[in-house]
Amino acid sequence: MASPRRPKISAAIICHNEEAWIGRCLDALVWCDEIVLVDSGSTDRTVEIASRYRKTVLLQRPFDNFINQKNHALDHCSHPWVLSVDADEIITAPLVEEIQNLSFDVAGYHIGRRSFLGSQEIKHGNWCPDYQLRLFQKSAAKWGGSNPHETVLLAGRTRRLKTRMLHYSYQNRQEYIDRNRWYVHLMVDHLAGQGRTASFAAPATHWLGNFLKAYILRGGFLDGSAGLFLAYHSANGSFLKYRLLAQRTAQLRQIASHCQEATRP
Repeated sequence: MASPRRPKISAAIICHNEEAWIGRCLDALVWCDEIVLVDSGSTDRTVEIASRYRKTVLLQRPFDNFINQKNHALDHCSHPWVLSVDADEIITAPLVEEIQNLSFDVAGYHIGRRSFLGSQEIKHGNWCPDYQLRLFQKSAAKWGGSNPHETVLLAGRTRRLKTRMLHYSYQNRQEYIDRNRWYVHLMVDHLAGQGRTASFAAPATHWLGNFLKAYILRGGFLDGSAGLFLAYHSANGSFLKYRLLAQRTAQLRQIASHCQEATRP
């Protein structure tokens, strides 16, 4: 039930094959006035589990990209404020209490995340601090940015909450490697679609910069072997992204050159 001190809130979630986490995610959202869940064709028990929860609006939409999927969920939220949560995120009781007592006098609130790789919390590197704009006025917000790094485009002032949510990012290291390989291809498609280009020197420079930032400048080494793993594979992902983009750039230039030759008298 809504507190007299706050407006009604819709929780918005997109998901696909999240039976391992969706129950815990929804358990932590029962205080919301509505839960809008957009599923992209799960073949496990995700929809079955979600259908047990009262106040849940279940929608189906084939996945094309994260931005469109989250905007679809946002469009179907019926309350003035929206709490956007991923299926592997848990809103803790102290965070619920902080939200219930907010003044709601800004357009949105950033919520920090305590992220885990397996059972280990990652406290340094690129994963921390990790503030995301997740609670916002529906009328002032729209999802944008780049895929898969979508972000809320919000008109108005924001604040940061003190309490963080839990983010169970990856169950193991192999899942991180596999999923981020997919993310890299999404990013390359997005960058190429915007006309971005890259040179063949870019992969190496981005690998080095990414690794040094995550492992040294942001203290990833303090997370032990997990910090080294994340810094190394994050750098590898950056290398692959710019290598693929450089290849596409070279192909496009080659096609343009052939077209110019074909049109010469």
